[in-house]
Amino acid sequence: MKRKNITITLTTLIVLLTSCGTYTYQESTARYVEPSRAGFITPVTADMEISEKLIENSVEIEVVLKKHDILLIRQAEIQGVESPTILSWKKYALAQTLKKYKADDMVSPTFEITPSPDKEGVIIVTVTGHTAVYKNYRKATKEDVELIQPFLEQKKDLKVSGGLILQRYK
Repeated sequence: MKRKNITITLTTLIVLLTSCGTYTYQESTARYVEPSRAGFITPVTADMEISEKLIENSVEIEVVLKKHDILLIRQAEIQGVESPTILSWKKYALAQTLKKYKADDMVSPTFEITPSPDKEGVIIVTVTGHTAVYKNYRKATKEDVELIQPFLEQKKDLKVSGGLILQRYK
């Protein structure tokens, strides 16, 4: 009985000691889709005013990557998809950039991810692109709807890459 108690105590101690690690979680959302509402909502349209000035913003992010995280990032790269970890870094940097420049969106942002030369466990995500704000919100006209109709029709196939419509084909 005494041996059983010692074994249970040692097992509990080992579990407690090995499970103590640091975990940091931080999230920002650049875009959000509201849940659907019951009833009919009149379509709204707006003009997108794009800044001619190319901006560049660097955001520091503390990261703690374990071997498993690195393997998942490499595996995603081999499969030709974006790692959820890297995607979350990009989303966070984009959200911080939009906040800093008081923008609603960014046209064709590009990202550069590098380790910080000065700080251990910190990466720098640099976002480059043209900021945009939405102006002149109004009820969609028949012409507005006709303009986007080809993209809404389910019978048309869209060739999509990275969320950008590259080419429409029938």
